Amino acid sequence: MIKKLISALTLGALTSTANAENLLDIYQQALQYDPVYRAGIAQHDADKEVYEQARAFLLPTLDLELSHTQNYIDIISTDNPIQGAPDSYDYPTNELNLSLTQSIYSYSNWAAFSQAEEDVKRVAAELEDVRQELMLRVARAYFIVLKRRDTYLGIDAEVKSLEKLNEFVQTQGNSGLARKTDVLDAEARLLQAQARKIEIGNSLRDAVQGLYELTGNIPPSMATLGEELSLVKPDPFDIQKWINNAQKNNPSIIAKQSALDAAREDIRSQKGGHYPELDLVANYNITDINGSIFEGESEIETADVMIRLKIPIYAGGSVSSRVRETESLYNKSRNELEQTWRQTSRETRDAFTGVTSSISKVEALKKSVEAYESAVDFKEQSFESGVESSVNVLDAVRDLFIARTEYSAARYDYLYNNLRLKRAVGTLTEFDLEQINSALQGKEVSTDLSVLDQDLELSSVLAY
Repeated sequence: MIKKLISALTLGALTSTANAENLLDIYQQALQYDPVYRAGIAQHDADKEVYEQARAFLLPTLDLELSHTQNYIDIISTDNPIQGAPDSYDYPTNELNLSLTQSIYSYSNWAAFSQAEEDVKRVAAELEDVRQELMLRVARAYFIVLKRRDTYLGIDAEVKSLEKLNEFVQTQGNSGLARKTDVLDAEARLLQAQARKIEIGNSLRDAVQGLYELTGNIPPSMATLGEELSLVKPDPFDIQKWINNAQKNNPSIIAKQSALDAAREDIRSQKGGHYPELDLVANYNITDINGSIFEGESEIETADVMIRLKIPIYAGGSVSSRVRETESLYNKSRNELEQTWRQTSRETRDAFTGVTSSISKVEALKKSVEAYESAVDFKEQSFESGVESSVNVLDAVRDLFIARTEYSAARYDYLYNNLRLKRAVGTLTEFDLEQINSALQGKEVSTDLSVLDQDLELSSVLAY
């Protein structure tokens, strides 16, 4: 009876819905609406402008200046008076100046340009790191919803089976066929299960909100795992090879390595403050004077080309200070790279063992569920025959609930650990999500608890 009820409740809560969304659907939405990822794109777009700014110092600058001056002159006294000349003058002066400056040699500018090239590599790797992390966050949120939904189905099945058992024990107690302790124990177990159901329901609602945090949308229903799940060991089955690949391909390591290279170029750029700079400067000027104290107008055109050598001698110690600053920042970047390398190695090792242990765990828990189902059947029959106490039946129901919950969670953990391993190595792509989608062949389930409860009530009626 109890096993039949649990199975009916679990299967009946799976409802087919045309609007169900799978893992790839959620990821595509998150690409457009996840604030963390969108912020990462904005940061990438801002950081890559450093390259254009550094490149600009190697290119010529061209300036055009236009000026208009209105001259007012009053002659108060003079030792050289001009016959017939007025005592005041009012005339305009117009001037055009075109200036071209081209850096011929600047050690600092070329080092800064090399630094910018490394920064471009860094920001590209950081964006890839954010993208792969988004896929992992989406998978984590998706699986948490399904795991908690399965937990909710399990606790609901336990509650309903305990309700039936409690009703049966109460009847037996009223007839004098059951002990008072059995009646009280059945009632206490039911109340505890009902309290856990409330708590698990709240955690399920929170998990659904986690999807909203990523996409700005709550999917009405979601695709679930089917009964069959192919369990495949990592290939190659050599943890050191995975670690070696992670050290080469992990985008976080690549970003930190580029940051270290950029810091090295920054030191060179600051040391350039001690070196001379050579510039080419060309000027073209036209001055139009529409009057003078001599009553004449003039237009003057000049052009000059200059090679300018600037030799720094003393800047108050600021150049040496900036060099020391950048050397300290270089050491900081070097230690950050070492930390990232160690962290990535640990995460790769943990994900690899997570996949292998998940396989063993899924296989063991599957057998455990089958064993507990048989135990519930046997103890229920023994209880109805008066051989087993209600306490033993209640314990068996609880153990079956725990086993089913752990089995369901282990299957999702296996998939998630596979993604973690790819993420640690830096090779996580949409193709990996597509492969998981192919495993999401179970019936679609609602994310609305009210709809879920209605399905569970209907399943309970059909079970009896």
